[in-house]
Amino acid sequence: MKKKIGIIGYGWVAGANHRSSYSQMNRDEVEIVAVCDVCDKALARAKEDFGLKEDCLFKDYKEMIDSGLCEMVDICTPNSLHCEQAKYALNAGLAVSIEKPVGVNSDEVAQVKALAEKKGLPVFVCFTWRHMPTTRFLKDVIDSGAVGKVFHCYIKCIKESGLWEGRKLEWRFQKEYGGTGVLCDLGSHMIDFLNWMNEDIIGLYANQGIFIKERQKLDSDEWAKVTTDDYANIMADLKSGATANIELSRCAKTEEQLVEFIIYGEKGYIRYCNYVGEGLEICYGSKEEIKKGKQRVSTPSSYGENGRMYQSQSFVDMVNGKTDNFTSTIDDGLRAQMVIDAAVKSHVEKRYVTIEEIKNSLKY
Repeated sequence: MKKKIGIIGYGWVAGANHRSSYSQMNRDEVEIVAVCDVCDKALARAKEDFGLKEDCLFKDYKEMIDSGLCEMVDICTPNSLHCEQAKYALNAGLAVSIEKPVGVNSDEVAQVKALAEKKGLPVFVCFTWRHMPTTRFLKDVIDSGAVGKVFHCYIKCIKESGLWEGRKLEWRFQKEYGGTGVLCDLGSHMIDFLNWMNEDIIGLYANQGIFIKERQKLDSDEWAKVTTDDYANIMADLKSGATANIELSRCAKTEEQLVEFIIYGEKGYIRYCNYVGEGLEICYGSKEEIKKGKQRVSTPSSYGENGRMYQSQSFVDMVNGKTDNFTSTIDDGLRAQMVIDAAVKSHVEKRYVTIEEIKNSLKY
């Protein structure tokens, strides 16, 4: 039966990633029936993209939810709005998808988790890197034990988006709307990658900083302070006994977006890099196999078409009661948020912080 979805927030992420992901699905499975955004231009794009009538376009998310048009909502607004919008949708009996990070602190994410459990409704979290063919292949290779016990994980997500000429003081540069900067924006994906690989972070050291300290306001010639991080680095201990280094930056000149996962285990090495394209670089196995050096292996076609993102399919499948190793839930969102909170605390207090400490401090 076709699922009717309403999108809350139709900025770049929804208009590009989410629209593309839904468009890959069977038209008998899903229909975008309503869109909410405070911006007239965004609503005009949504109207054209989905062929919506005027009465299916909203500026108030509560009105969209109360309209009865949709049975599921996809939340793509600034981070500070995610949890209040998710709770309103859950209270209205709607299944929810939320862009990462789920919120700006672990307490509010825990509230969403508790409400979802009370209502018996699914909450999906958009950890996009789970939903691409090659990263799914990577997980299965690691889960198979091909590299043996994991010793080291080196993860990098860097880009130059913070250096774009003329980029103004958007919500991502303001703590009250974003919570943090690259730590939650890029880092939430990388943290979830480790959790997804069953390499849970149990404690860490972290630092953050701001390079571009002022930006022009969106609605005036005035300039104001940037209050979210341009870079963040995490050194973490993992539950398995392995270690992880995560490097994040939006001020890496000449890098459109570099994402790299390198895993070293007792039996060898495996690497994913988005710049290289589909497939993995590997060097593991017997002595004879390792002597051959690093080899490239293609991603099997069973994982899907290269370049596609199966995030929206996973959301709809979850609502239909079908989950698998790739499904990203509110539990995963809370796990990532606690690591983000631990990283902030480590930076501020200049000390090692455990995830258990964050968990024990939850008020909800």
